[in-house]
Amino acid sequence: MALFLAHCGACEETGVLQLIPAVQVQPLVLDFGEVPLTVRVQGTVTIRSVGEVMLTIERVHLADDRFFSLIGSPATQLLPSLSDVAQIAATPTELGLQETVLYIETDDPGAPRIAVPVRLTGVPTPPCDDGNACTEDIFDAETNSCLHNFADGTACFPADKCVTEAVCSQGVCLGTTKVCDDQSPCTQDYCRQTDGECVYLVSPLACDDNNPCTADSCGVSGCQHAALLNGEPCDDGDECSRNDACFSGACVGNAASEGSACDDHNSCTIGETCQSGVCSGPSIVEPAAEGQELFTYNLTEWDAGAFLHRREVSLSDNGVFYGLDHLRLPNNEGLSHVVFAMHQCGSEVYQFSYRPPDAHVLVSYVRRAMQLNTDDRIRMVVGVRQRFEDGFQPQTTTYLLDRQGQVMLSGIQTVGGETGRSLLPDGSHIYGLVWPLTDGAPTPESPAMSNLVVVREDNSGHVLWRHERTSGDWAEFLGVAGPRVLFWASNRFGALDFNTGALVWSQETDAITKEMALSTPLNLGVARTSSQLIGVEILSGQQIFTFPEGFRPDYIPRTDPVIAPDGRILVLMERRDSSGSLAVALEWVELDSRGTVLNTKVLDYVFPDWSATRHEDHDDPYPTVADDGVAYVGYGDHFWALDPGGDVRWTLTSTVPNAFTGSVPLLREDGVLLINRQSRKIIGVKTNGGQMSQTGWASFRHDGRRTNFTP
Repeated sequence: MALFLAHCGACEETGVLQLIPAVQVQPLVLDFGEVPLTVRVQGTVTIRSVGEVMLTIERVHLADDRFFSLIGSPATQLLPSLSDVAQIAATPTELGLQETVLYIETDDPGAPRIAVPVRLTGVPTPPCDDGNACTEDIFDAETNSCLHNFADGTACFPADKCVTEAVCSQGVCLGTTKVCDDQSPCTQDYCRQTDGECVYLVSPLACDDNNPCTADSCGVSGCQHAALLNGEPCDDGDECSRNDACFSGACVGNAASEGSACDDHNSCTIGETCQSGVCSGPSIVEPAAEGQELFTYNLTEWDAGAFLHRREVSLSDNGVFYGLDHLRLPNNEGLSHVVFAMHQCGSEVYQFSYRPPDAHVLVSYVRRAMQLNTDDRIRMVVGVRQRFEDGFQPQTTTYLLDRQGQVMLSGIQTVGGETGRSLLPDGSHIYGLVWPLTDGAPTPESPAMSNLVVVREDNSGHVLWRHERTSGDWAEFLGVAGPRVLFWASNRFGALDFNTGALVWSQETDAITKEMALSTPLNLGVARTSSQLIGVEILSGQQIFTFPEGFRPDYIPRTDPVIAPDGRILVLMERRDSSGSLAVALEWVELDSRGTVLNTKVLDYVFPDWSATRHEDHDDPYPTVADDGVAYVGYGDHFWALDPGGDVRWTLTSTVPNAFTGSVPLLREDGVLLINRQSRKIIGVKTNGGQMSQTGWASFRHDGRRTNFTP
């Protein structure tokens, strides 16, 4: 209401203007909108004294208090310019529009009684079913939100029919894995996950005794090994024997002369000779000092634009290093890819070259991954999204190579872009796809619509479950951690039950990168955004910490985080000047599992001119950590080995500013560290012998074969 002054009739006999009270009320209508039944809401109406004398509030009341109640009344008197509120609560118990009026009576002669309409629309409580049989879904009227409490102990039914006697545990369906064994050495036994039936396959390799001088077969009494005829040629695998032949079921040969040259097929030894019938030579690894470069494996020579990425390196159990090398073709003709396998100290196993679909056209997005299967077969997946003008269609191409590098499968497998994949110990795969919902080039009036589809397939490729949810142009499959399958889509982290595909939880988040370090023992996932690390509880999805707290343009992470076996979170941070434009220092930072800083160490480093290098050289370095806590990380022209606490064990330097680029350093079981240098060389470096523990491996999101899987 406006300020009212008395007109001439209100003047005193002396002609002096008499001041009167005035009132102002906001809002003029109090509308609670749609309110679910039984949910209590509250609102306020502000009463302000806008005259030049005291305002008296004589009465405040509701016309109807069936759904509405006055829970707080204003003061009875207000000095000029002061205000107070009337508080109103409402709890609908019926559907539809409900109305009342709040009356405010004051001594303002111009507005002695003000009526404020109050209304709401009662609506049904929202459905809270999340589709997960292992959560108890409740609508909480007090918070006006759905709660999904873990229904631990409830019987459930996994999509994997080989899991029996299953009950719910922390939101997922867990049970006992069915074991199939017909007690015959002649068969390969397994449980078929689609129906839970046992399958016994007669295998020609089941009775192989690895003896070249026996004929292996399976009879009614089991495996049989008949000796071949004496004199049959064979190979006993001994480089120090000659003219090998079978004799009484054994492969024997004549010993080579003592001291004669031989080849033990181990590139980590030199000058091999036959000594007492054994081919051996001095090791180049054993006498080397820690931090010493042992060997170099040269990648394909290329003029410019070649790179080796973190998702595209892997290491087998027997130490074979696999890489997927990208070679940019001239004249914008796309890419050529080379898969290489390197054994021991730089000796080559095989190379395989191919041109993927994204080599032929320019694309908007690319996701490439290389997965090493348990039998050392390589699965390469290229997920692309075409340019807007080319239709913006996602698609996935898969290549499958055997252990000799021969193509077993190739071609476009899915109209949809694959964004991550994990191999579980039972041989099943879980992977994510960006699935198009619209065709053709997007426009402002008709944008591209996509869903994230997460699929679990058994070891024969049969779909066990499929989860689909809304996503934007792209989404992320973040890996498997314990019984959870982690993803990001439409600004939400989320987790699925790996046995059923049901949603366990999802939480809003502002940003997420493509990777996440996962630790099941710590119940922790840590991701890097452009400016922070984000720590999330895997089981519940609750955010634990951000580091640094708040936006800090002068202090940003320069590597993805890695989680050490002892629980430390390790990351390389860059300090900048106050403007946030000039890098001034590199710090090695160790956090505990709650994001609290344990140690910081400023590294001896001079920043080069990054304008002369590719963005991968300073945006994509990645650390690794051994079971003894020693961490390894490269940045620009330096590579460090760092003890717990940040003290430097040794440093490698290069005359080239972008020497140590994006791929993750890998640690072999013989203590040799493999580093990608300048994107054109793999170098082997002697370490202190620390091993890559299972906990350490779990932080390697790039290696799809080794997942952090501990149900």
